Formats: sequence, structure tokens, C-alpha cells
Amino acid sequence: MGTEQGVTAAFLAGLDAAGRSRLAGWEPRLAGLLEEALRAWPGLAVAPEDFLRWLVARLPAAGPDAEAPRVADLYLVFACTRGDTVALRCFEQHYVPELEAALVRLRLSHTQRDELRQELRQKLLVSEDGAAPRIGLYGGRGALRHWVRAVATREGLMLLRKSTPEVGVDEELFDTFPAAAEDVELQQARREYQAEFKRAFEEALASLEPGERNLLRRHFIDGLSTPQLAALHGLHRVSMFRRLRQTCEALVERTRKLLLERLPVSELELASLNRLIRSHLDISLERLLPPE
Repeated sequence: MGTEQGVTAAFLAGLDAAGRSRLAGWEPRLAGLLEEALRAWPGLAVAPEDFLRWLVARLPAAGPDAEAPRVADLYLVFACTRGDTVALRCFEQHYVPELEAALVRLRLSHTQRDELRQELRQKLLVSEDGAAPRIGLYGGRGALRHWVRAVATREGLMLLRKSTPEVGVDEELFDTFPAAAEDVELQQARREYQAEFKRAFEEALASLEPGERNLLRRHFIDGLSTPQLAALHGLHRVSMFRRLRQTCEALVERTRKLLLERLPVSELELASLNRLIRSHLDISLERLLPPE
């Protein structure tokens, strides 16, 4: 770690008082974070000190035991925002397939998937009107592959709403998926409540009837659309959509009640708490309800 120690020491020496104040608690860990990033993606043509400067702006307020962001993912993202050829090639190899996987689950046509995949690559990796590429919105709080899938899922749902309005994807179900750029309030709630949320969500999911869990599995994991589910169960698609929405709402509400019992949150914080639950719904179900 000698090189990383030297780069980090030089970086810290160049900080003013305000910069050191922002870094409070992270100085002893910076060299280790840099070493982890360089080891994960060797050969990227970006200056380590530039990455440290970019990383520091994204570190959470730190105590000695603060959870570090996913620094390897952030390093690749930083290099992509700089247009590094190797980084862009790595993103194409490791993360563009995540875009495809998310779009396949939405049962988009081959033509729709191809067009949307190209649009997403352009939006994520190319600077527009002088602004940094949108991949820079990734904050390192969860795995980059999950973030990429979430972006693709939301864009795919937007396309479905435009092309097949009869399916009835309304705002309530649509908003169970996370936005590409999460606001600071939601990120803070996620950091504070992560452990309790995981436990409450698992308990709420276990409290559903087996048929309800199976419905969620077939929709969110297996990717069956509302009309496909309706045909499978012998129901009208509107009835199936209502049943699916009610099941989602029951899961969200049970999770929320468990969190309210266990966390010191006020009524004013309920909006953030609900967004926290909804933003984790797809990823959490993927972990807890594997395909049959």
C-alpha cells in the first residue's frame, strides 16, 4: 500500500482547514479505500488524487465506524465520467448486461430493448449540454449493478406506460421503483434505518399468504406482466392489477408499521420512511424471493 499511502498523504497535506473538517473521521481510512479502488480496476488512466478529491465529496458524515461507500464501484464511475476508454469498456462488459436483464424482465420487445438500451447508454455515459454524464449520480450506497438495474427498470416502465396504457401501470405501482437520482433525505433515511428496515421487511414479507408471495415472485422476479398474470389466474387484467397493487400496499404498510414500532420517528418523517420502503421493494424482493 506504499503508493496509496504516499498519494493520500500528499492529498491530505494539500487540504485547507475546511477540507480537513469535511474529512473528519475518514483520514486514517483514505489510503485503504484508494488501495481497494485501484486493486479492483487496474489500468484506469485517471489520477488517484483526482479520484480522492471526487470521492471525499461523496463520503457520508463519519464516525470511526461509519460504513464506507462502495469505493470500487465509485472508482469505475469516476473514470467513466472522465471518458476513460478502459473504464467505458469495463462498464460495457460488466454493467450493460444488467441493463438488458432489467429490460427483459419487463417483457419489452426486442426492438424496444435495443432502442432503450442505446438511449440509456447515451444518458449514463455521455455528457450533454456541458453537464457531467448521469452515471455520476450514483452515490455508492448500494451495488452499482443494482443501481443500473433500477435506472433501466424505471425507464422501461416509463416506456411501457406510453406504449401500453391499457395495462394500467399507475403512479402508485410505478413509484415502487427507485429514481435514478435519489434525494439526500432518502439516502440519509436509508443509512439510519438500514438494519431495522431489512428485519421489518423480511417479517412483513413472511406474514403474507403464500399465494401473495407467489404473486410478487411471478411479477417482480419472473417478470410476468399484469395481462400474463391475469391469464394465468383466470382473472380480468384490471382485477389482477388491483390484486397486485393491494398486495404491494399490504407489504409496504406492514413494513411501515413494524418500523414505527421500533424506530424513534415522528409523523413528519413518515413520507421519507414510505419512500425508503418503496425504493427498496424491487431489490429486496429479488434477494428474498428467488425464482421458482
